Amino acid sequence: MSRKSANPPPSSASDREKQFEEYVSAEEARAGLESGRFVKGSLRVNARQPNDAYVYDGDDVSAADFLIAGRRDRNRAVHGDTVFLQVHDYRQWKLYSDAFSFCDSAEVTGPRGPLEGDAKDPSASARKNDSPTEAECLQLVKEGRMLRTARVVFVETRALTDSEKEHLLPPLAEEPRGRADALPKDEKRLDSEEHPAAGAQPAPAREALSPPWMRRRLLRNRQFICTLRANNMRYGVAPEDDTLVRPNATLLRAIPLDSRINWILVPLKEAQKWEKLPGPLDKQRLYLVNVDAWDVYNILPRGSLLAYIGAADSIQTIERFCMMNNDLQIHMLPHSTEILEETDAIVERAEKEFEEEAKKRVDLRGRRRVLTIDPASARDLDDAVHLHRVPPSCWTGHEPEFEIGVHIADVSHFLQPLCRTDEEARNRCTTVYLKHVVFPMLPRALCDALCSLHPGWPKLTFSVTFRVREDGSLVEAWRPRFYRSVIESCCRFNYDEVQVLIDEGDIPEQARPLVSQPSSAPELTLADCGCFVSLSSCTRQSAPHSLSFLSTSSHSSSSLSPEERRARETSCFPFSPYGDLATFRACCGRCAACCRCAGAAEENSQKIAKISQAAGGAENVHLTQRAGSVAPERGAGKRASADACWEAIVEDLKLLDKLTTAIRSRRFESGSIMLHKMTLRFELDARSQPIGWTEEEHARSHSLIEELMLLANCLVARRLIDSPFADLAVLRSHSALAEKQVKPLSAFLSKRGISSDFSSSKAVQVTLGGVQTSHGVAAAVAVEALLRKSLKLALYYVRGDTQHPHFALNFTEYTHFTSPIRRYADVLVHRLLACALEWERVEKSSAFASSPSSSSVSSSSLPEAEAEGALSPTLLDFRKQMEAATGSREQLEEICGLCNAKKLNSKNAQQCCGHLFLSVLLKARREPYATAGVVLLLQDKSLVAFLPLLDKEQRITFQGESARSQVFRPVPDDLQKTVQLPADFRLPNGNEVEVTWVNPATNEVTVQKLQAFSPVPVYALPTTSVPPSLVFALISPFSPDFGRVKATENAVFSRFLHEAVNRDGCSQARKRGEVVTENVNTDIAKSIPNQVYAYS
Repeated sequence: MSRKSANPPPSSASDREKQFEEYVSAEEARAGLESGRFVKGSLRVNARQPNDAYVYDGDDVSAADFLIAGRRDRNRAVHGDTVFLQVHDYRQWKLYSDAFSFCDSAEVTGPRGPLEGDAKDPSASARKNDSPTEAECLQLVKEGRMLRTARVVFVETRALTDSEKEHLLPPLAEEPRGRADALPKDEKRLDSEEHPAAGAQPAPAREALSPPWMRRRLLRNRQFICTLRANNMRYGVAPEDDTLVRPNATLLRAIPLDSRINWILVPLKEAQKWEKLPGPLDKQRLYLVNVDAWDVYNILPRGSLLAYIGAADSIQTIERFCMMNNDLQIHMLPHSTEILEETDAIVERAEKEFEEEAKKRVDLRGRRRVLTIDPASARDLDDAVHLHRVPPSCWTGHEPEFEIGVHIADVSHFLQPLCRTDEEARNRCTTVYLKHVVFPMLPRALCDALCSLHPGWPKLTFSVTFRVREDGSLVEAWRPRFYRSVIESCCRFNYDEVQVLIDEGDIPEQARPLVSQPSSAPELTLADCGCFVSLSSCTRQSAPHSLSFLSTSSHSSSSLSPEERRARETSCFPFSPYGDLATFRACCGRCAACCRCAGAAEENSQKIAKISQAAGGAENVHLTQRAGSVAPERGAGKRASADACWEAIVEDLKLLDKLTTAIRSRRFESGSIMLHKMTLRFELDARSQPIGWTEEEHARSHSLIEELMLLANCLVARRLIDSPFADLAVLRSHSALAEKQVKPLSAFLSKRGISSDFSSSKAVQVTLGGVQTSHGVAAAVAVEALLRKSLKLALYYVRGDTQHPHFALNFTEYTHFTSPIRRYADVLVHRLLACALEWERVEKSSAFASSPSSSSVSSSSLPEAEAEGALSPTLLDFRKQMEAATGSREQLEEICGLCNAKKLNSKNAQQCCGHLFLSVLLKARREPYATAGVVLLLQDKSLVAFLPLLDKEQRITFQGESARSQVFRPVPDDLQKTVQLPADFRLPNGNEVEVTWVNPATNEVTVQKLQAFSPVPVYALPTTSVPPSLVFALISPFSPDFGRVKATENAVFSRFLHEAVNRDGCSQARKRGEVVTENVNTDIAKSIPNQVYAYS
């Protein structure tokens, strides 16, 4: 950041020096783009070196990015802007070390720094090449050895719409009554902002319904979360003395938490709404700041304060920061009243029309033992499975065959295209899981209730059924079936329970999950969310005639017609007949997240009492309160062809484990890449403050479900491609490793005696396995960490005329079908598959259906020659109707692009939240955290280490005791005293660094030698910086922590690679005797397993 005066004296524009170039006009920018004079792309700023920025070359994916070196060439553009570039003459392009092709620019030095040894002068390299020609320079660019430099000539901006401005500050408006949407009542946050103690700082500002800035023109990508500092540079005060605002000050510096963004100057008078100024500033307080203007004469932009967000270390503020900093504000808004009313209507219609709809589907209730396996804390159960042993008379060959069904919640049946709920889901694209809260894509009445596959309740699903042999091979002679179905899960398991059973253990009878006997009788309780108190009676006569006292304000009937209102008042909901059984329910008050639950726990207790009184005197009445769904004894309608007894279910699980283990082995043998990831699971107190953590374990129970979901996704992708609408198929692709990325990595490994081959996914997997065998677990962890840098993220795309394979999974076709409750892309896939199946039915019956979204599907075979009718009028007419429901190719491409962006933003928000929680926890404990790391590479002034248990890559600079004040500046003084720094660093060559340590007690000297792939003990120390963060330092060999870490480092590396999976069926937390409360999350909904297909 420039230290020039940020407030130049007033003068005329003609007398002031221009700091930047004027932009070209929008017309000239577009003309330059068409002529090839300019290049357009998205600007990425290096977080470690904010002076450097990059733009991806969309025209040549094999070429290196464009480099915008320095703030003058960046010309007032900020990270994330869409910019127009003018490329500099090739003589100004920059050479850089090959090794940086696989270095993380966010953690290491920039393109002009070397991997090892002394810095190389690009101009000297050019001279060695005897002034290379432009053609030679272009070749170096393609090889990844040279960067084309450019300057920004135009920034494409647009104003925020009124809707976007409403979404800008959702959590800062007055807290909605449903703010507890995200968590049950016993998990509510009680932050200091919500319940301030006496003398505490003021709560975040509650903005009016229409604050003044809502009427202003705000530009996209110009709102940033900042902390305020005094603007004392003009007085010659040192930068660290910036908390005292002087009496004659008029401006403040807003420092964005994102280091890629410039400082912003804001008027002091705007801050006086929240701060008592002039006077001291609190660095821990965060504000939302808008950039209003940035002209060519000013080094820094001018801005204004929009709102106060909160204290930096507050859990509520961390939540806001993670979401707002990743453009996920819309997720923080509760679903609107209109959407909730529409959802109520969807639920009511689904209950009314259930049996009619069930007649159109394959009814598996009682015919297959269907079960779910999810994390213990999951609410949105979107997948279930069944196993059926095929009779020998039905085998296609001489080997035993097993039918496996994967049943997915049929969200697309309820979520009609272009309805308000669908539009909102499309805007959100994904459910966002933070460490302490979930922001759902769908309203709770859908994701937790109507669509969620709770045991004991009939559910509408989209199913894929296939056959496998004992060796895990797919029975190709028996074509997979795709159909809409009705299921009733007989049991809900969590991963720990399944692991106990497949490890030949047992669960005490009183601790076993409830087993219900599936039945085909009518059922109207599709909306039961599993958090109700249920009262059951075996006689229908015992039910009260009216339960109108259960009506709540959440069921607004103001928009209903008189007929609909009368129908609702006289309906038996929530009274639900089931054969001779009557079940009626009231919210227990514990599920504050459910859209259909309203009122405090005390009110619900009164309702429960009224239910009990209404049912008084009835025979066989029992009141049951459970965390999961209540599955009472059935009175009639049972179909016992698939007996759902405990012993049979356990045998199914063991056989499924055997089959999926074989499927998994075949998948890796065929070339899938096994990548690993550690996930921290935090233990939270009643205020959602982290008080402990454990590392997630990835056991075979996780793999059991993973393999079935992967196979189902693959089969659905293949079915879409085989349809006449293959060009509309929404698929998932993963790019192969580019030569420019793996060539330097191969050379780097070769210097260390490691042979590598990255030409295919199978070769990559062989290489990774070989490293562990020949060089040990530390090297295996390091090589995998380096390889992950070269892998791009998988993306959704519309197939069109070209199909892209999935490199990491080694699948020629792949999609996402199995999680429509939390991913909108899966909803699109469901709609496309429904249309493909409907066309098959139409083609076979030769009778055109009135709606392509019809649910009628019963076919089990594929059309022989769909392409032959590609131009038939019937097909063309069908396609028009289909595109009205699913969207045209262009519309699908646009949605896929949004899904890709939101998925990445969600991932970044998750990671950010995890890092902040760890920082807050260690700060509260007032102690450093010692962990094992492995050196990835050495540089001239630092090393880069990978910390497996934190799944974090970190640069550690070569600074010793003489630089203690600089290294530990943000670390509390009491923690600084517990950590020793080296006396000296020495690099005798580019392959090794010698670290000299002195024992402060005895003056004993020892030298620690480190090189690439060396294990290294590391401290993580919490800081007082904003936002909360960690400082990393090497642990002295004289510290007791050094020995403790060294004693466990191989176990840490093996755990990361899952060499020794916990086989006793218990989580690592229970294994260590630690308590994990119900508040704990990383798997609030779907676990994020250690064995991550991050690129799937």
